[in-house]
Amino acid sequence: MPPVLSKPSGAAPASILYITLGALLTVWSGIWYSYLRSHPPSHMGIHYVCTGFLLTGLVLLAIGLTLGPISRWSRHAELPPTEVTPTAAAPTAVAPTGVAPTTVQTDPNITAHRV
Repeated sequence: MPPVLSKPSGAAPASILYITLGALLTVWSGIWYSYLRSHPPSHMGIHYVCTGFLLTGLVLLAIGLTLGPISRWSRHAELPPTEVTPTAAAPTAVAPTGVAPTTVQTDPNITAHRV
């Protein structure tokens, strides 16, 4: 079997990882942001860090959600064309030209002997 058909794609585990990390970063950044709104920090740089984590989580989530369909499309594109596949999978048994078919004739006078 060709390696394209036998080797599973590694995009599915990567997609799940990106979705998981993105969702966790987004949720916990949202929680942190709501805490910062009710308890303002003394330094405003904390808001930039929180916003950076929130946007990073959203980007990872978007990458994970788009990686799944892209991997399915690329997997479909790597398969051999449908015009070639059925003929290659089902070879026909054709006798070569110029060769007479052989038949096996049994002699009725020969009997099988058991040892």
